[in-house]
Amino acid sequence: MGDFTTRLKAAFTGDEGNLNPKLRPPPLLSVLFCLISTFTFICCMMSFKLGPVTFLMCWALVLFYGALGTGEGSAWERGYPSTMFLIPISVGTALLPMYIGVKIFVGFYAPFYLAHSGREYKDVPAVAKTAEYADAGIIRFTKDAALDTQRSFGFKGDDYTYCVAPVVSRTASIHPESAGPKVSFWAVGRDCCGNRRDFECDGAGEVEVRNAFTVNDLDKDAITKILVPRTSRPQYLKAVSAAKALHGLQSEDDENIILVRWAADPEEILEVWRNRTTIVCAVSCIIYAVFITILWTSIHMYFDRDIQKLASKHKSGAAAGAPRQVRDPFMVGSNV
Repeated sequence: MGDFTTRLKAAFTGDEGNLNPKLRPPPLLSVLFCLISTFTFICCMMSFKLGPVTFLMCWALVLFYGALGTGEGSAWERGYPSTMFLIPISVGTALLPMYIGVKIFVGFYAPFYLAHSGREYKDVPAVAKTAEYADAGIIRFTKDAALDTQRSFGFKGDDYTYCVAPVVSRTASIHPESAGPKVSFWAVGRDCCGNRRDFECDGAGEVEVRNAFTVNDLDKDAITKILVPRTSRPQYLKAVSAAKALHGLQSEDDENIILVRWAADPEEILEVWRNRTTIVCAVSCIIYAVFITILWTSIHMYFDRDIQKLASKHKSGAAAGAPRQVRDPFMVGSNV
């Protein structure tokens, strides 16, 4: 137990006693700091700010730590046995948080950011022109606006049901020769309706609800085109087209239909999404930190034990069998 405690203390402090410097392992704390900080930085950056600049910053950190770990005099340069495990571990430490961060950003933070960064409009009529509210984030409709769940539609695609329901006016008159009421806003949701009717997404069941927040796509850049090639908007638009054809509806502007999430308190839902981003990101980093600490400590202690035993054996043999001082040809003991 005492030997284990001594080796564990030496591993954390980097003090290997009289062991030849060329046989010293990479400092345990330094390796763990680099791995954990890399994972945390990439995961947080990807979760909250996905884009080309973020991508470059993440890889710059990876290259910086890589240069430190393989520089002159490092355990990597000396070919210390445990360093061969750092290759797959380092690759996983760089790629895994990117994957997790993209999932968190797309699933939680992007909907919050896109809606929160838009303008808030009040007393918006259901029959308003979409061009006037293209930059909307939160929309509060007039009292005559209502969600028509009887003319909803559920489109099945990509293993999900994409649900849409028109936002209509209770009082707007329709010309007898019109093709049907014009719908500018469509409430959407996923897996919360049947093929026909039964629209139960978000606050659809609350009669007095007339608030919503917009559902927008991410701006496409070099990174989002690769990491987020598909969005839900095309599937929702297919559902909208089907609902229009089925129920005799039309749009004021087919190319710029505004999709919204129907909610009693949009700010509260958006705040929940932001909090989920923080929680999921933090939990991911904590789980990784615990896992990599156990894994790398085990690898480190395993090889360090063997090196220490080999060094002790060579020291004992040199002390017992040679009356004169010679240089250790294996570079295990101290040079004399």
